[in-house]
This record gives sequence, structure tokens and C-alpha cells, in this order.
Amino acid sequence: MKFFAGVTSLDELKKVYRLLAMKNHPDVGGDLATMKAINNEHDELFDILKRQHNAKAKADPEGKTYATTETPEEFREIIETLLRMDGLEVELCGSWLWIGGETRKHKDELKAAGCRWSSKKALWYWRHEESGKPWRRGSHSMEEIRDKYGSQTFRGAARAYQLKEVNA
Repeated sequence: MKFFAGVTSLDELKKVYRLLAMKNHPDVGGDLATMKAINNEHDELFDILKRQHNAKAKADPEGKTYATTETPEEFREIIETLLRMDGLEVELCGSWLWIGGETRKHKDELKAAGCRWSSKKALWYWRHEESGKPWRRGSHSMEEIRDKYGSQTFRGAARAYQLKEVNA
């Protein structure tokens, strides 16, 4: 592995992919050949880690680990979509993306990308929908979520962004 050496979980893979996309995506000044190599390696490792995760879920006697049906393209597509929207502040916490900033002008695009509005947090969010996996609305604050899962944030337009890493 050239780009994802040492990555051992799907959440970690997403974190590293997002950082690599922000540095190497053609929309932010990177080159197409490097991004293709990153995408190919991402897909290969994603499949390996997904099989490992699903085997762990199957062997979990308490049922606290759930198998995933997520595909590598799904996460790549949402990151690429968000990179093209000006003025957003996107935060990766665990496997969820929380989206703030200038979202009003991108409301229709965010909906089309599968994002939803959280009125309690006053932020948009995206997560992979797992069929059969129970999900409930939590009452955790964003600070509690950041403390539990860590956080990476990027903000600004696709060509002029700032990167900030918190609790990584």
C-alpha cells in the first residue's frame, strides 16, 4: 500500500481518503493520475477491510458489531460532491459527515447527494444507510460526538480550503 499504509479499519480508511482527496483531487489542484491511483488503492483496501469488518460482525456473540453493505464508491462520491460546493464546512466524525457553513445556497444539491438536515444540531449530515441496523436519534451534542469519535474538518471552496484536524 502506497497511500493507505497502516490503515486497519473502514473509519480510518475514510479519514485518510478524505485527506488525500483534499490534497490530490483535480478540483483542488491535484492531478488525475495520482487521484486514480488513490481511488484504485482505496477500493482494493476497502474491500479487504469490509470483509474483515463483516467477519467480525458475524462472529460477535453480543450483536454489537453490524455488518456493512457500504461500497467504496459511495463515500468517494459524497466527498467529491462536497469538494465542489463553495463555502461548506464539512466534518468527519466516525463514519458520519456533518455539514455546516454556507449550506443554504446548496440545499437542493445536499438533498440530491443524500444529505439530511438535523434541526437539533443545525447541521446537515450524511451517513451510509444500513438496512436492518437499528438507528435512533441521539441527544448527544456535537462536542460529545467529537470527543467520542474524533473529528476532521475542512472548510471553504473547492480550490481554496483550510484543513483542521481535531482529536484525530
